[in-house]
Amino acid sequence: MAEAKAFGAGTVVNALATGKGVAFAISLITKVKVELSGRSVTFILNGEESKSEVAERVLRSFGSGGVVEVESEIPQGSGLGSSSAFMNALITACLKERRERLDARRILTANSRLSLEMGISYTGAFDDASASLLGGLVVTDNFAMKILKWEELNTSCLLLFPEWERGNVNLKEIQRDPKPVEIALKEVLRGNIRQAMLHNSMYYCRVLSYTFQPIEVATKYDVSAGLSGNGPTFLALGDKKELKQLSSEWQEFGKVKMVEVVNEKAEDVEIPESLFTNFSHFTPRTSSSG
Repeated sequence: MAEAKAFGAGTVVNALATGKGVAFAISLITKVKVELSGRSVTFILNGEESKSEVAERVLRSFGSGGVVEVESEIPQGSGLGSSSAFMNALITACLKERRERLDARRILTANSRLSLEMGISYTGAFDDASASLLGGLVVTDNFAMKILKWEELNTSCLLLFPEWERGNVNLKEIQRDPKPVEIALKEVLRGNIRQAMLHNSMYYCRVLSYTFQPIEVATKYDVSAGLSGNGPTFLALGDKKELKQLSSEWQEFGKVKMVEVVNEKAEDVEIPESLFTNFSHFTPRTSSSG
């Protein structure tokens, strides 16, 4: 039985409007154990047996059935890349089980294509997948499945899991006028994460019908705050002192949790130049956590 893991992903810029996204790895982990054998698939999530079309599809792509055991700290449907992390860890574990090369491009493109084919994501979530596997902050072209920029992001992160439900995604409405999101992308490339998250969140909170109030509260502090993915989770980046002060105010909206931004690879994957538009990036450490 082989084991692999992947990280959750937070959002700076959501890729739905333009096809280009910005995400970063957070210290919520999904672990997957795989034993390839037979034809049937047994799927166990956090100790309970259930069904998973994704697990079945991935194992079939390796010409096998088997047993898949998953332990995940990432809430499903939270906007924190739970599906991307699960598929990264599952594909990597299958490659380990087969003793094949851990090629990051192979893992990420398989993840993204499967996400598109199964209707899990409108864009393939290449941004979330890349952050989840490689760590750090990534700027990606999701449709081209390329990384435009990859760098360290040294900060803590506060998560808000609000009491309200996830908003409905109307892709036509989201793509109607993406200028604010294009501005957010430009701000990222200038190194201005705070303004990028503000522009992105003002746009997506409106089109997804979320209140902007958690971000308004956060503007009183020296933090960068915004909506993660399609929500409903909000997050803030900054030093722990500022985030702890914000935490006391965010508790009125729901549950809060402090995590770290991760600047290391989830697994010891090979990173080919073909993954990037320009091969210029930092070299992360390999995670040593269990």
